[in-house]
Amino acid sequence: MSIFPTSTRSSGGGSVLDNLPRPPAWVPRVPPAAIAAAALLIAAVDGRFFGDGRTTYAAALVFVICYGPLVLLNFTLAFAMYVAVLFVQDISTLSVAPNSMGVLVLLGWIGMFITRSARSGVLREHSRLLLTLALLAVWLSLSVLWATNAYEAENGLQGWLLPIVAFVVVLTTPRSPRDVAIIAVAFIIGAVASVAFGTATGALSSAAARAGEAGRFTGGGGDANVQAAGFLVAMFLCPGLWPVARSRVARVSLLLAFTSVAVGFFATQSRGGLISLAFAAAAGFVLLPRQRKRLLGLAGAASVGLGVIATVNPGAVSRITDFGGGSSGRTDIWAVAWKIFTDHHWVGIGLSNFQTVEPRYALRSGELKRADLITEAPHLVHNVYLQLLTETGVIGLLIFLCVIAGCLRASWLAARHFDVIGRLGYGDLARAVLMAEIGMLSAQFFISDGEDLRLWILLGLGPVLLSLARRTQPVLASVAPRARAVRPQARVAPTRLS
Repeated sequence: MSIFPTSTRSSGGGSVLDNLPRPPAWVPRVPPAAIAAAALLIAAVDGRFFGDGRTTYAAALVFVICYGPLVLLNFTLAFAMYVAVLFVQDISTLSVAPNSMGVLVLLGWIGMFITRSARSGVLREHSRLLLTLALLAVWLSLSVLWATNAYEAENGLQGWLLPIVAFVVVLTTPRSPRDVAIIAVAFIIGAVASVAFGTATGALSSAAARAGEAGRFTGGGGDANVQAAGFLVAMFLCPGLWPVARSRVARVSLLLAFTSVAVGFFATQSRGGLISLAFAAAAGFVLLPRQRKRLLGLAGAASVGLGVIATVNPGAVSRITDFGGGSSGRTDIWAVAWKIFTDHHWVGIGLSNFQTVEPRYALRSGELKRADLITEAPHLVHNVYLQLLTETGVIGLLIFLCVIAGCLRASWLAARHFDVIGRLGYGDLARAVLMAEIGMLSAQFFISDGEDLRLWILLGLGPVLLSLARRTQPVLASVAPRARAVRPQARVAPTRLS
């Protein structure tokens, strides 16, 4: 039985096979003999890979064969699995599996998009937002023309265009609020898997025995600050899914997941993550007065995770709460970035060109405590907004902020619409998405990871929730009397996302 509410379906007298999922209409019908021949060919190729010692290619082929049918039969679930894998994509043993999943997801989405099964109406409904997004892609592309290092700009452009495509994919994938809940669960599963992998491989215990950067927990790999931003999203989505979950087992699982992710979050020792958590919680306390008790419960559960880290690694708490050490060199890099911006106000220096240009400004940016991070080993800005301002100018940053504002507004309106029609559980999920968006966007003040696929998938959930809320049938008054008590005004003027 599903833990999420679903629409009632009539049960006929058909066989069990009639209830199995059927492939979309665009999937060609293949004769059984052709399937058997292809299976033998694949087995022979895979065996040859294993025999030659190319286990990476062999494992990738097996993975594609297993994951491909899921893309055809249940694209939403396949996409959710891909979201979960993004949290552990830096694990070396996965090899090319995450990239292979991404290619299959993209091909599956294209197959859906060219048929009527795609939610083209959603694209029309959010045409203004998509136009702004397209304008961002165009401006980032144009920045290659005036970039000092065109090669770096082209590589950076590829990194930005992929998340923009992912935004469109998530906008057209969910067909019901339940599908959005499945994707939200994928964020949580991915974060839990990252923490579990880091714990199983001894990363959590070894981090406790080390000092400085070496003692920071990275879970499934990658940068500790980037992982903290992803953990932050899962921590806000857990309480958002609580009213949607139907069983006690599901709710207990959400509580355990939140606690484990909180442990991983504090183990990253990310000061920026802690500031983002506090800012998102404060924003929710002001914007969502009905959720204040839940936010207080969230803080209580988070304190359990902090207590675990304080017991295992007392030095981690000292680092998290030390905001005056200034040893990271981030403020020096920000000073250089601002100096570059003063010389290139409107169009910037070109996408992904900050590390190329910053050494030239080392002597023009005042006294620097960590000049080595600028001249000897040039770093990113560690602030996606300042980096966009430096590399794409005022124009690029304003377009990016317009996209963000549209997505946040959509999440807010989705929560209101769900409340009005009596779907309070999904209204709370929309609020959780809003707070997760605020948390991850706040974390971007301390990292330069604007092309993070998880960020753009999360931003896409707001507009799609708004579209689903407008199409969802209201709950009968006798079924949801609480809705009238919560929202006395029964009418909300229809609005369009701008």
